[in-house]
Amino acid sequence: MDHLTIGDASVVRIEEMVDSTFLAANFFMPFDPEALQPHLHWLAPRYYIPDRGALVFSMHAWIVKTGRHTVLIDTCVGNDKERMPRTHWHHLQTPFLERLRAAGATPESIDYVMCTHLHADHIGWNTVLRDGRWVPTFPNARYLFARIEYDHWQKNPDPSPIRRAAFLDSALPVVEAGRADMIEDGHQVDAALTVELAPGHTPGNVCIRLRSGSQEAIFAGDTVHHPMQAYEVDWSTVACTDRVAAAASRRKLLEQCAERGSLLLPAHFPAPYGAYVRASRKGFELRWLS
Repeated sequence: MDHLTIGDASVVRIEEMVDSTFLAANFFMPFDPEALQPHLHWLAPRYYIPDRGALVFSMHAWIVKTGRHTVLIDTCVGNDKERMPRTHWHHLQTPFLERLRAAGATPESIDYVMCTHLHADHIGWNTVLRDGRWVPTFPNARYLFARIEYDHWQKNPDPSPIRRAAFLDSALPVVEAGRADMIEDGHQVDAALTVELAPGHTPGNVCIRLRSGSQEAIFAGDTVHHPMQAYEVDWSTVACTDRVAAAASRRKLLEQCAERGSLLLPAHFPAPYGAYVRASRKGFELRWLS
């Protein structure tokens, strides 16, 4: 479901692409292939491709209209970026901005860009290439970066060439253009969106809670990458800087969703893109949006 109503707020999903290049055995840490077996009836082929052992991820952003402002959450991979050795992200060309416009938002209409963390597939459309320079894509927006996240990557360049390049072409130019605000845990936009620190995937990884009326949704970023992590909460990923902390943040998030009836909206779940969470004997179960 690409269009949602949460209380008085509207939420629209903007897809960049579907990515099935990541193999479960190389991605999850720890990983037990036997744990997949009881779930294959719903995992395959929408979320997992058994013959390749591949995970299916959607790369998408969220537009939230609160009634006062238009907010863009996470900005995918982006066009024209140097992303080798990940060839399918390298010099990508997608009609992401055309899809944004079709959903009723122009780059000029975005008031805030909120990034759950600063990995390459969450900040790419922060900037576009213009006359050989990376410039902010959303000229009227304030870009909100968690201070702890930005400071960490500024002081500790990632060993991954992709993540180093992403910081230099999709985060730093925004700061240099004077469009960035460094925010703290608990920061709010319109009293509707609240930033909540969820460290582990990265040091300053956040979730963004949307409250409107009696309803609540949580934009989880990569706190939960894949549906299997609701059933195997301790499965973190090769991309997590602290896997134990990532699992703790994921468990806390899932517990909160179950207790509060919050809609879970991660950055990479394929269709139907979001789910409600309920506690089970082993951990959690997902009830998909219909």
